[in-house]
Amino acid sequence: LYYMDAILLKVKPNSTREIPVLNCKEIEPKIDILLYFLKSYGIILLKNYYKENTINKILEEYENVFSKHKNKINILDKEDCSNDERIFYVEKYSKYIKEHFSNNVLFDNIASCYNPSKNKRTMINKLVYEEGKVKNSGAGWHRDSHTCQFKAIMYLSDVKSENGPFTWITNSSKNHIGYPEPRTQSYNTRFHDKTIEKLFDDNKNCEKIEVCGCVGDIILANTTYIHRGKIIENGERKAITQYFF
Repeated sequence: LYYMDAILLKVKPNSTREIPVLNCKEIEPKIDILLYFLKSYGIILLKNYYKENTINKILEEYENVFSKHKNKINILDKEDCSNDERIFYVEKYSKYIKEHFSNNVLFDNIASCYNPSKNKRTMINKLVYEEGKVKNSGAGWHRDSHTCQFKAIMYLSDVKSENGPFTWITNSSKNHIGYPEPRTQSYNTRFHDKTIEKLFDDNKNCEKIEVCGCVGDIILANTTYIHRGKIIENGERKAITQYFF
């Protein structure tokens, strides 16, 4: 009990404008601790999970895959934004990424608590600011699913507010707010900006949080909550994402 109380003091957000942050140099990221915060908040940010040499090697492999597999680059263009460069199934092109990120046992075990099917894929993406273009990662506001979806995202560049950070809406799963009006009935996990504005007006517990971070920071998220990438305003954002579905 005292151990969990000590963790709560260090990890629990101080306000609704923050998310839980766990420094892995101070607290071992055990599955029961992570699941406690994920079930409470839907999201947690891990700092210092990997050693610096592992982060640098993953970044090196990231650059190598983008350089050697340009024919695999996919550019999503939808909802008047997105246009980041993506390569899916990067675990096929980098043994190191597969062993050190795609097959991370802790992340796998957490994800299996959300979806026992254990389907997964790894994606790298690059978002670079271009004047006159509206660009972000993942297009507009959305849930990945209404029922079961989980992601592990690691930043491979320092990401501030102007670099298009992952942006999260607190208390926005179907268990909290049901099903907001969708863009289309056939694609009912995506939402117009005006729908989200109404959501904030109607739900005082729903707040927008920009998840900024440093190279190597990892976001674990239950992506049945509403989220998007912020429109980039300057610089770049590099990331690697493990999808569990």
